[in-house]
Amino acid sequence: MLDDEDWQRTVEDILEDGPHSTDLGQMMGRDAVRVSIGEMSEQAFHEKYHDAVLEEFGVDERPTGPEGSDE
Repeated sequence: MLDDEDWQRTVEDILEDGPHSTDLGQMMGRDAVRVSIGEMSEQAFHEKYHDAVLEEFGVDERPTGPEGSDE
């Protein structure tokens, strides 16, 4: 499912018109699916993308955070 060409094209079509990084959106989307099916923890997801989200958006206002974080 995550490597399906139709899925990849759909993601690219959605993201290419936006003002933000298509690559970041694709990587986060792929890993979000992994979180939803239990292949990755929410904490690991947050930690993996925290710096990239800060760089891209200037702030990380996602409703979850790494354990012990008060950001």
